[in-house]
Amino acid sequence: MIEYRRLFGFIALTVAVVVLVGASAGASAGDASEGGDKTCTGGSIAPGTYSNLKITGVCTVDAGSVKVEHNVTVLSGGVLVALYGGTDKMHVGSNLNVAGNVFVRTNGILFLGCEPVNQICLNDPDQKVGSYFTRDAVGGSIIAKDALAVVVHLVVVGKEVSMNGGGGGVNCSGSLPPPLSGPPYGDFEDMIIGGSLTITEWQSCWLGFVRDAIANKVTLNNNVTADPDGNEMATNSIRGDLKCAGNNPRPQIGDSAGSLNNVFGRARGQCANPKLVR
Repeated sequence: MIEYRRLFGFIALTVAVVVLVGASAGASAGDASEGGDKTCTGGSIAPGTYSNLKITGVCTVDAGSVKVEHNVTVLSGGVLVALYGGTDKMHVGSNLNVAGNVFVRTNGILFLGCEPVNQICLNDPDQKVGSYFTRDAVGGSIIAKDALAVVVHLVVVGKEVSMNGGGGGVNCSGSLPPPLSGPPYGDFEDMIIGGSLTITEWQSCWLGFVRDAIANKVTLNNNVTADPDGNEMATNSIRGDLKCAGNNPRPQIGDSAGSLNNVFGRARGQCANPKLVR
C-alpha cells in the first residue's frame, strides 16, 4: 500500500501540474493567440503558441517548442513528428505541449516524444544510445481512430489514451514516410497517464506498452500483430483492472527485458497470467 500511495500520489501531482500548465496557456491568450488556428500542410511548424493545430501533411516540431491552447488534430494522411529533443544542460529541444486533446484520424501518423535508448531523438548526435529527450505534455486525452501508426514516449497525459482500429494490417512490409522509417506500429512507453489506456482492434506489425504509470484501468482487446513478439507489455503500474481478450499473440513480456506488471486492481482474461502480472 505504501508503494501504491507513493506511485499514484506522484501521478496525481504530475497530472495536476499538466492541467495547471494547460490552464495558464489558455489564460495568457492575450499574448499567446498570435498564432491563432494553424493548419500545417508540410514542413517545420514554427515555434510559438496556437489556438488549434491541424496536420494534413508531413509536419515536424523541430524548430523550437510549440504550445497549443486547445486541440491538435492529425487528419487523414497527416503525419506529426515531434522527435527533436535536448538536455537539461543544453536546451535545444522542441517540445509540444497541448492543453486539450490530440486526435489522430484515419491513416494518420503520430510520433510524439523521444528519449535515450528506447526512442532516440532524431537530432541526437548519438544515434546508438542517445542523451537527448523531450518534455511533452497533453492536458486532455490522446484519441486515435483507425490511425496508421501511433508511437508515444515520455509524455504526460492528463486524461485518457485510446487507440481503436487501424495499424495498416497484419504485416511488417509497409514503410513510414521520412524522416521516419520501418513499418507502421503502435507503442506507448515511459508515460504517465491520468486516466485509462484502451487499445482495441489494432492490426499491425507490432504493439506494446512498457514502463507506463496508469491511474485507471487498461483494456487490451482483439489486437493482432504480425510480429510474434507483439502485444508486449512489461514494467507497467496500473491502478485499476487489466482486461485482455482476443489478442493474438497473447499479451506477453516478450524480449522487452522488462519485469512483471504491477496491477492494483484485478487482472482478467488473457492477462490473468502469473508470468505477466504480480
